[in-house]
Amino acid sequence: MRIHIRGKEPLWFGPATGSPPVNRFDDPNGEFRVCYLGTMIEACFAETFLRNPPVRVLTISDLASRCIATLEVRREVRLVSLHGAGLARIGLTAEIAAERSYERSQAWSRAIWKHRDLPDGMAYRSRHDNSAFCIALFDRAGAHVEKVGSASLVDDPRLLGRILNRYALGLTR
Repeated sequence: MRIHIRGKEPLWFGPATGSPPVNRFDDPNGEFRVCYLGTMIEACFAETFLRNPPVRVLTISDLASRCIATLEVRREVRLVSLHGAGLARIGLTAEIAAERSYERSQAWSRAIWKHRDLPDGMAYRSRHDNSAFCIALFDRAGAHVEKVGSASLVDDPRLLGRILNRYALGLTR
């Protein structure tokens, strides 16, 4: 799944050509692009709206400007686990997905992208809800993922209510 801006394609690999890296697993050299996904809506929501804690209230207009896309993988994608036992296998700790500075995580992303096994990306715990998993998908796997649905975050009041309740958030206009 992925939360995206209404009217824009949900499968976006960034940063844009010529732009510097801005996210955790972006390539510092700009040779590849990354699409950030969640394995469940809570991961997407936390990574999108809870980035600058403490967050207590969201605006309806901000939520309405975003959509949640459901994506389908058309072939098996190979992800390096940056959680659980996968951390020890490559000599890391969980800090790689939680450090405030992105320099080290971007260098590791580049090393994983360059690995001879050509993994498709990495799976890691959300920094903003570590019970949820995220995926940093390399652009080389982009042709094997497609959108199967997309809806506004405010279209399903029950789902939105459940998520707001989970994070003890209020709504305002």
